[in-house]
Amino acid sequence: MDTVTYPDASVSAYIAEYFVPVRAMLNTREDWPLFRKYSVIWTPSFGFFDRNGTMHHSAAGYLPPREFLSLMRIGKARCLMAWTRSREAQAHLEAAGSAGDALSAEALWWLGAARFLERRDSAGMWEAWNRLSEQYPDSPWAMRIYPME
Repeated sequence: MDTVTYPDASVSAYIAEYFVPVRAMLNTREDWPLFRKYSVIWTPSFGFFDRNGTMHHSAAGYLPPREFLSLMRIGKARCLMAWTRSREAQAHLEAAGSAGDALSAEALWWLGAARFLERRDSAGMWEAWNRLSEQYPDSPWAMRIYPME
């Protein structure tokens, strides 16, 4: 992450704008309570926390810059959604959903959820979910779409 992903200009700019990064090291005894508290068993791991310290999204494993940027957008959106800021979350999810990377399907699923949560907008939810099922029909996220009745 330190060699390729974090130095990327788009990644570092997004972190600077939206996050307060905290690094905990598995080989540093003083950091072990964080690993236990948040059930981190592998590194690298990423947790996305709100202003009160509640984690709303997490992921483990290395990601290249493009996918890591999408992960951060999803994590940011999940924190916003927890604070009934679904309208703001949609911009982050739309960007991640349009990236065409390995996390786009997940972003489109959450975009549908954010649209519904904003104003109980099932039409907006289905627009995002239809896009997901058309673009990523075999993804685990497409399988999570509610059956249309």
